Amino acid sequence: MSMPSPPRPIPRPVALVVALVILAGPARAGAADAELLRFRRPIALEARAGEELVAVPLDAGVYAATADGFADLRVLDADDREVSRVVRAAAVTRSRTVRDTVRAGALSARPLADGTLEVDFTVAADPAPPPIHGLRILTSLVDFEQSVEVSHAGADGVFHAVGGPVLLYDYSRFADTRSVEVVLAEGDRGESAGTWRLRFADPTVEQRASLTALVRTLEEGRETSVEETSIVGRSPFRIDGIETWRERVVAEPRAADDAEVALGGWEAVEEEEGRVTRVRVRSDRTPITGFRIDAAERNFSRRVRVEIPGDERSAAGGRTGRAAARVLAEGSVARIDLRGIVRDRALVTLPESRARAFEIVIANGDSRALALTAVSAVGPAREVVFVARPGQHYRLAYGAAAGADLPAPRYDTAAIDAALAAGEVPLAGALGEPNEREVVAPERPLVSRVLADPWAVGGVVLVLAAWLAVSLARAARRLDAGGGPGGRDS
Repeated sequence: MSMPSPPRPIPRPVALVVALVILAGPARAGAADAELLRFRRPIALEARAGEELVAVPLDAGVYAATADGFADLRVLDADDREVSRVVRAAAVTRSRTVRDTVRAGALSARPLADGTLEVDFTVAADPAPPPIHGLRILTSLVDFEQSVEVSHAGADGVFHAVGGPVLLYDYSRFADTRSVEVVLAEGDRGESAGTWRLRFADPTVEQRASLTALVRTLEEGRETSVEETSIVGRSPFRIDGIETWRERVVAEPRAADDAEVALGGWEAVEEEEGRVTRVRVRSDRTPITGFRIDAAERNFSRRVRVEIPGDERSAAGGRTGRAAARVLAEGSVARIDLRGIVRDRALVTLPESRARAFEIVIANGDSRALALTAVSAVGPAREVVFVARPGQHYRLAYGAAAGADLPAPRYDTAAIDAALAAGEVPLAGALGEPNEREVVAPERPLVSRVLADPWAVGGVVLVLAAWLAVSLARAARRLDAGGGPGGRDS
């Protein structure tokens, strides 16, 4: 009977790797992220009776201190608790007027002895109707003039004049001109429930027909005169229906167009060897989506490349290290003004980018370098949106301490997303003056620092590879000495 084999020990190289991974794991809780942020700025808000959606625009100071993606930006309440927030492109609210129209119910018409016509309709009081701003007379007639007065009887049953007399007309025989609406004065737009009465001054209209009559006068068989007469007919002023309408102003929020971004300056350097002009642009990490290049020349077309130079640090947290130049976009700028042919393409677009420096490389080829007169940038404004409770005060915290690498927060933003998708317009908030704190990031474990160094990681990999090779060689010698896998006694 064979005894069970004891469990094989974990190879030492594997054990070492597992230990390094465990030691390099995160040792910091997410709740401490806000304590690693250097700046605090109060958020000024209007008084609120209930929970309100709030949007606070970010400025150059926030851009300069935050990392890409705004992972180190938090909204804190008075107790320093984090509040769910969304960072989005700043929106502008544009208002437009819309008209709500309701077809009146059953109409009752009564011709009166004085030749006028009264038309009544009733607006129910339950549910409470909105105010009426005007009425529209629906008729298929053309070429007419008609005078109408409007009156309204409320709960007391007494009619009060609210509009008119107003001239309704259709001059389509002469031009495309028609007016069939009665606009009520602002003071007459109160209660709309009750009976409305329209009094038409003349329920018939004269319409000039396209036929004419010729009357000829003959004497002794000879025509002495010819008279041409137009045929004029009178027909009832047909009312097909009446519509009531009211106008309301609706707000339509939408992303703001890219605006000009303030730059820290620029300088152009010609490189004869590469036949290019390098334009070095200084920025404060404000989001940029395009550069506009202006030159003194009137006719040119040049290829352009936008890149982040190699000495640009990857974040605002103070990381060290030198990276290779990163190309952001390629395009061309051109201006043609010759014999009536005018074209101007001065903007080079790029994906939204934030950096402290950019380089715009203009390919000159064998042509003379452009005499640049101006370099400007455009980009979107950003705002942070959150839900503010009544009576609560809020602050914006941002800017991770040097050496701190904060992960992006994962908030529950379902309510914010739903409100923004429904077109809700947030209240406007404003940032106060910044207050910078002395914050020192906790020392990273030695193993984490070793694993963050590519040279150290390479050395560890080489040591493990050598260790594995030696172990394999020893195992092969043991197998040879024992006569192969079957040479050992059972």
